[in-house]
Amino acid sequence: MGACSSKAQQQTRDPEPREQQPALEPKTSEPCGPSDAAAPVEAVRKMSGSSATAPKGEMPTASTGTPEQQQQQQEQQQQQQQQLERQQQQQQEQQQHQEQQQQQQEQQEQQQQDRKTSQPQQNDDAAAPPKPGGERKAQKAIMQQDDTQAEDARLLNHLEKREKTDSDLSLIRSSLSGNLVCSSLNDSEVEALANAVQFFTFAKGDIVTKQGENGSYFFIVHSGEFEVIVNEKVVNKIVQGQAFGEISLIHNSARTATIKTLSDQAALWGVQRQVFRETLKQLSSRNFAENRQFLASVEFFQMLTEAQKNVITNALVVQSFKPGQPIVKEGEKGDILYIIKSGKARVSIKGKDVRLLQKGDYFGERALLYDEPRSATITAEEETICVSIGRDLLDRVLGNLQHVLFRNIMLEALQQSKVFASFPTEQLSRLIGSVVVKDYPENYLILDRENRTKASASPLFSAQGVRFFFVLEGEVSVYAYREAPSASSSGGGSSSGEPRMELHLVDTLKRGQAFGDEYVLSPNKPFAHCVRSNGPAKLALLTASALTATLGGQDIDETLDYNNKLAITKKMYIFRYLSEQQTQTLIRAFKTVRYTQGEAIIREGEIGSRFFIIKLGEVAILKGGRRVRTLGRHDYFGERALLHDERRSATVAANSPEVDLWVVDKDVFLQIVKGPMLTHLEERIRMQDTKVEFKDLQVVRVVGRGTFGTVKLVQHIPTKIRYALKCVSRKSVVALNQQDHIRLEREIMAENDHPFIIRLVRTFRDKDFLYFLTELVTGGELYDAIRKLGLLGRYQAQFYLASIVLAIEYLHERNIAYRDLKPENILLDSQGYVKLIDFGCAKKMQGRAYTLVGTPHYMAPEVILGKGYTLTADTWAFGVCLYEFMCGPLPFGNDAEDQLEIFRDILAGKLMFPHYVTDQDAINLMKRLLCRLPEVRIGCSINGYKDIKEHAFFSDFDWDRLAGRDLSPPLLPKGETYAEDAEEGGLEIEEDEGIELEDEYDWDKDF
Repeated sequence: MGACSSKAQQQTRDPEPREQQPALEPKTSEPCGPSDAAAPVEAVRKMSGSSATAPKGEMPTASTGTPEQQQQQQEQQQQQQQQLERQQQQQQEQQQHQEQQQQQQEQQEQQQQDRKTSQPQQNDDAAAPPKPGGERKAQKAIMQQDDTQAEDARLLNHLEKREKTDSDLSLIRSSLSGNLVCSSLNDSEVEALANAVQFFTFAKGDIVTKQGENGSYFFIVHSGEFEVIVNEKVVNKIVQGQAFGEISLIHNSARTATIKTLSDQAALWGVQRQVFRETLKQLSSRNFAENRQFLASVEFFQMLTEAQKNVITNALVVQSFKPGQPIVKEGEKGDILYIIKSGKARVSIKGKDVRLLQKGDYFGERALLYDEPRSATITAEEETICVSIGRDLLDRVLGNLQHVLFRNIMLEALQQSKVFASFPTEQLSRLIGSVVVKDYPENYLILDRENRTKASASPLFSAQGVRFFFVLEGEVSVYAYREAPSASSSGGGSSSGEPRMELHLVDTLKRGQAFGDEYVLSPNKPFAHCVRSNGPAKLALLTASALTATLGGQDIDETLDYNNKLAITKKMYIFRYLSEQQTQTLIRAFKTVRYTQGEAIIREGEIGSRFFIIKLGEVAILKGGRRVRTLGRHDYFGERALLHDERRSATVAANSPEVDLWVVDKDVFLQIVKGPMLTHLEERIRMQDTKVEFKDLQVVRVVGRGTFGTVKLVQHIPTKIRYALKCVSRKSVVALNQQDHIRLEREIMAENDHPFIIRLVRTFRDKDFLYFLTELVTGGELYDAIRKLGLLGRYQAQFYLASIVLAIEYLHERNIAYRDLKPENILLDSQGYVKLIDFGCAKKMQGRAYTLVGTPHYMAPEVILGKGYTLTADTWAFGVCLYEFMCGPLPFGNDAEDQLEIFRDILAGKLMFPHYVTDQDAINLMKRLLCRLPEVRIGCSINGYKDIKEHAFFSDFDWDRLAGRDLSPPLLPKGETYAEDAEEGGLEIEEDEGIELEDEYDWDKDF
């Protein structure tokens, strides 16, 4: 069991020591790749280094004040440093001998294990590359503990009201700006936090924090001195302007030192973590909503999707301008769009004032589309705040804006088309990619059935050339020919005796509209309409040749037929995850069979061997001669016959004069689907078919333990099918206030249906426990597998990372953030394929999340900072995993002694690569995944995971064969491996003694 709610509680003290890694050679320090010369969260670079004279958990930040005060503080710190070093030297000498003995013993044990599991390393270096993760132990996710009552109660006695002076605010702002978390905040956010801090006074000898107690306050010294005590020894002093308790702003944790008042009178400014993060949440939410509203006022952004608008909103940059300061200058090259958030700005052309811009106005939009010089100078009339976005950043998060806008127009038009509405998105994208875009002047005859000269000059405009078109800009009129009314006065008709034809207006099409369904359905029908521009216009033309090429040579009827079959088969699990090649072969193997009214299609009790989809008509389902229900067009039946030799459970008969069915035989299916995929499907269907009752489960053994209980291997007595049963103590859940998390975990698991994600069969409950019955996964953790394999080669890393990407992509498509991705939360099945487990930290995203959750080394910067994050946080963890696979240690905080160091390294550390990692494609992908700016991180732009799948690192990898289980896994499990060996036991689990809680039984009624 691994998770926020089901693994052992996170240790908030120093993690286990790691083996000393070979020296890292810096190959880059740009977390976003070569195009970024510095870390993208530039504010993080402003972070000041903290004094090294205090324990890591209570480290004071840089001092502030006058130069004389700073010099005095520095001298005090130097004296304290010398005293501390003498004390630490004595402790180190005492521990050194014990540590050396322990290291020797661990090395001997590891050497024995390496001889058993590791392949020979072809390496001439004196020190062999480390294994993934070094010697770290499996890591646990943070579970936020809010039990800080002891410290809170003590501090309440010292709380005093005090109006903050300008000097107070200056001190607070200065200290906050040098803080780990606050370093990325803008001025308004720092100001809001400065106003949120409280004032505490202390007398000599008063205790502020106690070592070992949970704490949630961050403090800034207002006046006086405080001493830092670790294990009853004074190790440091903290004076005015310094701060401590920094980790408490990130999450509540046990204090690593006691802070005691040294002066007769002293005072602190303090802010509680919940207040701090709630303030950030409110500010961030308000700013996002405001910026989103401002963005909606920009006309050409209105054609973007909601997701695209959100991506741009996240990427907006806040800029401030003083009165009289130019924002843009006439004649300069422009590539930034500005929206005024507050203030006013003056527009002038050639020195002459033209107009005044106010809140909500924007300028520079053409700079995002065209390389044009600024047409005017715009100067701040007063203190003015703008949100802005440049073309370069916009291209990275969204792509070429004009192309995106045009693509959106065409995609929406195709989805509203009677012909193309059933096409899958991939097919529509190919169609859009094949269009020809052309500009036309006003009153231009674009298409004319009688324009033979133009037709002969260009095949594009031949009568059978254009089949479909979109209006991207402007307006066009569509005309058709009809017979003119007879004119008796002139004898009627033409001189040749043929009726006279004239044009009449059929439709006027504006931006976003399309025309041509009838010509797509009838590919040989000449284009018989005339199209004329009513003003300057831009059209996208889809030709017959492009349509044929996109459809792979099939005509439109064949394509529509194929798409209908595809849409239906993808509803069923046994077809959903076949490879593209398997799916194509299967669909083309369908035959059309016709039945007449009353004719039996299958009979109850006979052995089935065919699967059916209703193309046209209706069928009746009969049991014991009694009609149960009817099925109509595009319904299906008989799919179980493709996997199992079992008797039909009902008779199906034609219930309309004619019934056309698409049919595939079992022997054809088994020729297409075989090997590991067939085995997987058989096991999956068998597991899902069984109606499991709790009384029919027999415990075989315990296979894992966690915070809330155990995981047991159980067997269903009637069928002998084995499952995993997670037993969760209800009292433990209530004690840790995790009821909502457990309910959400069940809800998310019940919805998941993916071959690389653990499958929930059902849940149970009784007065003491909740039970999750899942499929049994027997291959052990990926964490252990990569340690057996050693540093992964390219294919091995591709296999595991691609599998993880597919699993997380499935969740993200459903707006589920996983939030605790790491090798410990991934199991291998008996075939060596991955299974994502443990959804205790997962969340259904509606907007942005703010909770600090996950395992520290794998947390994305945006999760730590507390200003809100989206699904992008999981993508950062891809980069951490890939680095661990191919480099050995973790990319950030690998040698950190506590969580504060880990977080500091994640936010500001340099990304470096060992000398033995030479795969440049892998290095580039890691850089782009470990980008601190979420909007620029690969996989997080509007293209989504397509950018990851098409990255050069995966250029020689077959994603299709991975989905079809047609690739050899890096490690094929031998036998069965579980998290731990345990003695057999019954379903009864001993209750936690001492936990006495009021518990409403209904909170888990859905189990």
